[in-house]
Amino acid sequence: MHEWLRVPEHDNPTSPFLAPYAANLLVRSPLVAIGTLDAEDRPWTTVWGGEAGFSQPVAQSIIGMKATVDRTYDPVLQRLLGENEDGAVVRAEGAGKMVGGLAIDLESRSRVKLYGRMIAGALSATEKDIGEVQLVVKIEQSLGKYLHNLQLRNKS
Repeated sequence: MHEWLRVPEHDNPTSPFLAPYAANLLVRSPLVAIGTLDAEDRPWTTVWGGEAGFSQPVAQSIIGMKATVDRTYDPVLQRLLGENEDGAVVRAEGAGKMVGGLAIDLESRSRVKLYGRMIAGALSATEKDIGEVQLVVKIEQSLGKYLHNLQLRNKS
């Protein structure tokens, strides 16, 4: 794909921690796409959001998220926290479940991709199908980048 689009080859610019640029963009973003894998290694994704700042660094390479979610139909929520809806903290076993994230700021044309492991989380029921989730993730890789305007050219 890169060759077809004539994108120059570059080294991987991923940081092995939550880079300051990535942390700044994450705090400003009102939406974050979150993904994880189920027991059969199938990918699942959802979008969590709220006011800017619903997701932010709480320690070195550790982020916390607090969002209102759909308790019934959110596949990532079910994979990470199961059916526990009483607000009890669910601690990750072993290395923790994989969590990927993507925040995009369309006005500044920048994005941040995150990869890490769940440390802990909790879900509280607030209404019939609505709940409030809190999730703590240790970031192992981050990539903040400006989105370039690629124009596809007809090769005919």
